[in-house]
Amino acid sequence: MTHVTEDDLDDLEFDTLRTGDHASAARRLSELAASVSGGVSRAKVLLRAGEQWQHAGDHAKAAELYRQAIEDGGETYGDPRAYLADALFELDRADEARDLIEQIRADEPRDPEVYRTVAEVLYAHGDPEGAHDWATAGVELVLALRERGEEDVEIAEDSLEGLLRLRYRTRVDLGRPEDDYDAMLDDLLKTS
Repeated sequence: MTHVTEDDLDDLEFDTLRTGDHASAARRLSELAASVSGGVSRAKVLLRAGEQWQHAGDHAKAAELYRQAIEDGGETYGDPRAYLADALFELDRADEARDLIEQIRADEPRDPEVYRTVAEVLYAHGDPEGAHDWATAGVELVLALRERGEEDVEIAEDSLEGLLRLRYRTRVDLGRPEDDYDAMLDDLLKTS
């Protein structure tokens, strides 16, 4: 059994950015997932392995690993179904991808990063309307968490700029007029 930390995973991904060998990284992460004990969850390692397969262009292997992460049920970042939906879109299985996205919506996620990921997936696959809706819902979640003063509001605030930027881009693509959320993005950019 292997003890794997977030730093170990980050180091592996950093090396992969340098070398560009995503397939090797995916294989290594898959091996780690089979023997991980302690540190990070097996599901998280599987999710990262799937991402590396997607970067390598092997969407079928990515989908397989995302399914394993979902079945594992361990702690992950975001929602593995959003990543699986992306791989399914790439495999021309759009109906399955949209079904997954509807399942995520029905679960009413409380993590703004899930909204950002789904919005990015939809945008990348030619659905600016869906991307706009998901980005808007993510912004509204952050604002609701802020208003309630919830513990995880600081983490949620980290997602706000990305959500607002994506929402702005989709709004422009859709030809919609500026609104209060655009002003919020302007204010956020002035303070950063």
